[in-house]
Amino acid sequence: MFVERRRHTRAAIMCRITMLSDLRILAFNADILNIGEGGIRVLLDQKLQVPIPVELEVFPLDKKIMIRCKGEVIWVNETYKEKKSLPVFDTGIKFTGMQDADKIEIKKLVLLSTFDEK
Repeated sequence: MFVERRRHTRAAIMCRITMLSDLRILAFNADILNIGEGGIRVLLDQKLQVPIPVELEVFPLDKKIMIRCKGEVIWVNETYKEKKSLPVFDTGIKFTGMQDADKIEIKKLVLLSTFDEK
């Protein structure tokens, strides 16, 4: 029997992500598999180390906002989008710090996305 361990509702949205890690700037057009108040799950072309602290800027593609936060990569799973393709990395990032205004924006994104799915 499946037991949901997440404490926050999540939603799938398309975003551009800028990530700072180990003094490297990484920019991605990422498939955000889901985002919520506690963290973000993204599909990346690069493998990141676990655990590693990151600073994120998340730009939802259909909104004129930017969400800034700190996080930590807590898991990475190698997978493939298609057979015989290059690997991609399903990556979980736990939020470790953000301003209240950014938390509110994430709540709005999740709420709107959940509403749109119905």
